[in-house]
Amino acid sequence: MILDLIAAAFLISTADAPLETALSRVEPPSSIRAAFVVEITDGEAFREVAYDPRIVDLEARWKVLEAEGESTELDRAVDEWGAQDAPDSWLFADDLRASMGSIVEAQEIGAAWQIKFEHVPSDNDGPLDVWAAEHLAGYAMLEPVMSEILRVDYRALAPFETPQGAKVDTYQHSYFLQPNTDLGFTYVTAFKVDVQGSFLGQDFERAYRVRVTNVQFFFATERDQKIYQTQLGSSAKTLMAKSD
Repeated sequence: MILDLIAAAFLISTADAPLETALSRVEPPSSIRAAFVVEITDGEAFREVAYDPRIVDLEARWKVLEAEGESTELDRAVDEWGAQDAPDSWLFADDLRASMGSIVEAQEIGAAWQIKFEHVPSDNDGPLDVWAAEHLAGYAMLEPVMSEILRVDYRALAPFETPQGAKVDTYQHSYFLQPNTDLGFTYVTAFKVDVQGSFLGQDFERAYRVRVTNVQFFFATERDQKIYQTQLGSSAKTLMAKSD
């Protein structure tokens, strides 16, 4: 049994198919934007929020549609997301390639491959991201036939302390993806974060769940859309030629 597991594990390059193709699909064109509706809960309260970057009034772009229950932590998370320069960028795992580095470990798990990697800090990472990378292991589920990344998980290797002095006993952050077949890229449809620990002698537990219920993608300009569709058509023809 152990020998079978060892035989099923192998090293692959992020520059080679099918992983390179899958990573390319989570990297949308820079001119793509998204209007979306999202449901967010921490188990105590619920918020439904809509975002549309086409709205002229900046303060009206991020709007809470429904609120049930009270949770200071959840409201803080909602406000921090809405305060981002581009909240719709959270729908893309476009720094995953940089995070994986050049060589990763893969293992066959049924019809999928589990890709294991140590997070490599990228230009998009802040000091907290760099610190967190030292305590977390990354895993991605890859469907190799269609070259699609289905899920990404970050898990704590062991209990650790945060820069603020909190002790984290368990931590897992996951996000789930699905393809947009019309535009040829893969986007994030759900997140979940589970964390347990203690701070100042008090135990805490958080279980955030985020689900995108409606999304509309569009380009900044019609010219950008035409250029991308032309490139997409050329890429499809190249893939078909290679398969023949």
